[in-house]
Amino acid sequence: MVGQITTAFGKDNFLSYLLLAGIILRVFLYITLPGFGVDAHGEVINFILEKGRLPLTREVFCAMHPPLYYILSLPFFYFDNIHSQKITQIFSLLLACGNLYLLYLLCKNLLPDVIVRNVAFLLAVFLHSFVTFSLYVSNDTLAYFLGTYIFYTLHRYIQKPTLKNEVLIAVLLGLGLLTKGTFLAFGPSLGLVVILSLWKKNLSVKIILGRLILFGIVTLILGSYKYLENYYAEHRLIAHNIDFFYYMPANTFIGIKSLLYFNLKQLVKFPTYFQGDPMLEHVYPIIFYATFWYKFCEPLNGFELGSRTSFKYVGSVIYIIGLLPSALIILGAFLKSLSFFNFLGKLKSSDNKTFEKGLEEAAWLSILLMSILLVIIAGCKYNVWVCFQSRLFLQAFFPIIWILYAGLRFIKEKSKLAFNLSALSMLTISLLYIIYYFTEGIHILLTQA
Repeated sequence: MVGQITTAFGKDNFLSYLLLAGIILRVFLYITLPGFGVDAHGEVINFILEKGRLPLTREVFCAMHPPLYYILSLPFFYFDNIHSQKITQIFSLLLACGNLYLLYLLCKNLLPDVIVRNVAFLLAVFLHSFVTFSLYVSNDTLAYFLGTYIFYTLHRYIQKPTLKNEVLIAVLLGLGLLTKGTFLAFGPSLGLVVILSLWKKNLSVKIILGRLILFGIVTLILGSYKYLENYYAEHRLIAHNIDFFYYMPANTFIGIKSLLYFNLKQLVKFPTYFQGDPMLEHVYPIIFYATFWYKFCEPLNGFELGSRTSFKYVGSVIYIIGLLPSALIILGAFLKSLSFFNFLGKLKSSDNKTFEKGLEEAAWLSILLMSILLVIIAGCKYNVWVCFQSRLFLQAFFPIIWILYAGLRFIKEKSKLAFNLSALSMLTISLLYIIYYFTEGIHILLTQA
């Protein structure tokens, strides 16, 4: 049995089957998963349709976000209604499938170890936080797509740093900023990529500075609308709905326990915050971990068996098994951090091929770390536990697959048994997700029949 699985995952074309499985899963979830998730993004689209203008941040709960997703959703919402949003959800489905396809191309072209790549790609196919938030009527689905598209375009730019490719990345970054503020984390790394790529080509400082300014101008022209609107209406560039709407008590931080108290036993006992342990809502590592692997804080997304019944304990099993892949992700991040410092140390002396590979990986890692840091900063500023959700940095999803791949590959080189156990943990979690998705989905279909 193990040998057959290993043989299947060792085939190059198996990645295509995983892509197909991911698309089929997303279509099934489109049919069964309600379009509105935990946030009322549909209200923003409805406001635009009714009023004929974009809302100010304090006018609608989710209007703190830049407007691109809502504008692009309008042709779908025109045939929809605020209580269903199923037609609008088609747009999210298209973006989710497009995003998965781009991740497939990135993995196929940039991760050479076939069996390790195929195991790591399971994360993109089945991970709960990534899959479900790709399918809601939400700006997350466009943010995830644009984030992956930036990584796809970045590879082409580093291989060939032409002005055309540079402008394309600037356009995508600008569109990202016009979709969600989390793309602020992409800017510094992409700016440095432009500088270093042109520096390696021995271009003059004047040319590098000119192209960097052009990169910034294109980005700001496309992406600055919401920030300028906030400055005009609220006299600040960034405004959050927490500033204007009652959300929940801002008392997440309780001292050192918020940073270090990782009580897995308690999380397994209370896998969601609905009728759960209130203490867990104050622990940053728990919130990040629980919202990455399962639906810790999504009690009202339509799939409610996994929140309000004993079926929620499938999440408990996922939390336990997820420890091993989590350790591999951390291991991969550590290994690639060492590679990053090695790249910096040999910046001047490296040949072109080594430089390009090192620069691209440095960009992947720095964008992911900056994205996580931005979420932490927002969480600390507002002191509300929902700001610490992992989904908020999943526009940098490809680097997560990449560092999982790095961790798996390291283990594979050290121990066949350890690698088989690691692969088994990913397969088991994938199977649990399949059970979860289809149980919830079939329950919805039977309820509606």
